[in-house]
Amino acid sequence: MLRDAIAVLVGLIAMPAVTFAQDNRFYVGGTLTLSTQTHGEGEPLGGTKPSGGAFAGIWLSPRVALEFEQSFTPRYSWEYSYHFSFSGIADVIASRRDDYYSFELRSRAGVFEPVAGVAYIHGNIARHAIAGGRPYFDDDASQHAVAAVGGLDLNARVGKHVDLIPTFRVLAATRRGTMKSLDYLVDPLRLQTSTGAFVLRYGIGVRMNF
Repeated sequence: MLRDAIAVLVGLIAMPAVTFAQDNRFYVGGTLTLSTQTHGEGEPLGGTKPSGGAFAGIWLSPRVALEFEQSFTPRYSWEYSYHFSFSGIADVIASRRDDYYSFELRSRAGVFEPVAGVAYIHGNIARHAIAGGRPYFDDDASQHAVAAVGGLDLNARVGKHVDLIPTFRVLAATRRGTMKSLDYLVDPLRLQTSTGAFVLRYGIGVRMNF
């Protein structure tokens, strides 16, 4: 009798662990979003454009997951012209594209899934100029920065292993530098491709659970 009671007690204690082991799944997914790049008066690049991303993770416990996410962001650009001589005019296109590689912790409370983490940002910036119908100059460089990531997803189960995920993210980057007239001579490429510190990303995603 005592042995049976102990066996039942052990079974009850082990049951949550077994249940979690069955639910402790890897997952992968993708998102289709809009990205809003903030910018101020001295930051020429910004606005809202289509974007997307992909992510993969694993639930470490019933309420906490570790996740990697890559965001595919659009290219932002602007155009201007200036006189480089008495009769010479150069038409310039300045542009940048940033990709975000995020490591995040995801929690779960019912249908709500808060997300927080940190992202590495790899940026490609460039200037292309034409004068008199011919190339005048080309500048390009890479930039690196770090961003804090926060957001909230909603979990809507639409199949045995499929979730529909409305998603929202805020990324706060460590960008510096605004466009000032005297600084064009110092670093015109960086200053003419500067943006604001915040990126808002919002849309819909699909998650496959394994």
